[in-house]
Amino acid sequence: MNIRAYIKKGFEVYYERYNQVSEEGFCRMCPDVPEEMKVVDIDAEWSMWRMIPSTVTEEDIQTLEKEFGLNFPEWYKAFISTYHHYFGVIPDQSIEEPLNNVRDMFNPSLCSLGYLPFSWDTEYGKIICIDLNNNTDEENCAIYQIEHEILFDDAADIQSSLDYLYPNFKAYFDDTFLESNK
Repeated sequence: MNIRAYIKKGFEVYYERYNQVSEEGFCRMCPDVPEEMKVVDIDAEWSMWRMIPSTVTEEDIQTLEKEFGLNFPEWYKAFISTYHHYFGVIPDQSIEEPLNNVRDMFNPSLCSLGYLPFSWDTEYGKIICIDLNNNTDEENCAIYQIEHEILFDDAADIQSSLDYLYPNFKAYFDDTFLESNK
């Protein structure tokens, strides 16, 4: 399977699903959209955006891996380097500094235990992460979530506070970006 092509298709399916404002309020309007990403300039602040091919390089990803102290799985590398976007369910990736919002996901407590935080559930305040303790087999790098407030408690048992969500990143991606009921 070509992972990059799969991620690309999933992003395109998700993007097309929201041509109009959804019941949840999601649409393709954002403030301060760079000119290259604008579909139409609605007004001075908000604009419709379009995905454009990512400029994130392998070297950019290697730098981020060093900052996080983790080796990212191939699925995640493709995920953060396929398109510039403003999806909201994952960190936005604008043209200017595309990995800044990804970088903002860094959490030393999670990363030191081998968990890569990559998204959040803003409604419930949970961080979503990949368990990289079995990084040699991406099929078994499960996806977990954790209440963000637990990470501020030095006495908290982070491992036991993680809630299992998906068996791997592909399952997360399929459910988030490809399922038609979303």
